[in-house]
Amino acid sequence: MIILIITLTSLTKKKYFEGVITYNVETIILKESSYSDYLKERYGTSMKFYWGENGNLLRKTFGNQAGLDYSLYIQKENTFYVKYKGVDTLYYYSGLTQDNELLQTIEDESEPILNQKCKKIELKLKSKFDGKEFISEYHYSKNQKINYKLYQNLNDGFANIIYKTTKSPYLKLKLIFDEIIMTYKAEKIEEIELDENIFKIDNKLPRKKHL
Repeated sequence: MIILIITLTSLTKKKYFEGVITYNVETIILKESSYSDYLKERYGTSMKFYWGENGNLLRKTFGNQAGLDYSLYIQKENTFYVKYKGVDTLYYYSGLTQDNELLQTIEDESEPILNQKCKKIELKLKSKFDGKEFISEYHYSKNQKINYKLYQNLNDGFANIIYKTTKSPYLKLKLIFDEIIMTYKAEKIEEIELDENIFKIDNKLPRKKHL
């Protein structure tokens, strides 16, 4: 059941969104390959996206035995820490990292999500690794506001451009590649105070720079 939860506590005085958004994750394979089974498994069936008051971000993946476990962004460091399931290593990389070329940006209207009027920003991108083009669609509502200035140095995925335009977390993210289409669609929004320990880096794990 799709649920929208807004917890009205001291948050009524807050200017920017703090809380967690839960997404349903759908993976569609367009071209079967030796990696198809892994791609179906990698991103799971659901994802929780935690938005911290100070700009920290945490994405946790559920419903998969392999692939991504979580991705943690520490705003003050402008650094991502990535953990994969079954791998006892914490990978990290700079938020300044950019693996793609931005070819085109299109803004348009979108369908309602969770009974909220939405808009869409579509990015046409080209991978610097294999030269293939793909599309990222970000659907958002103006009901949840974020401080985009916290992410002005976050080049990864062109988040700095996206958040400056949307000033909101996405309610739907659609990634369209030649081989696969991935869709994250919000099922629940919880505007709540988050314990900062949620964004604590696991210092027990050895670290390695992400390729």
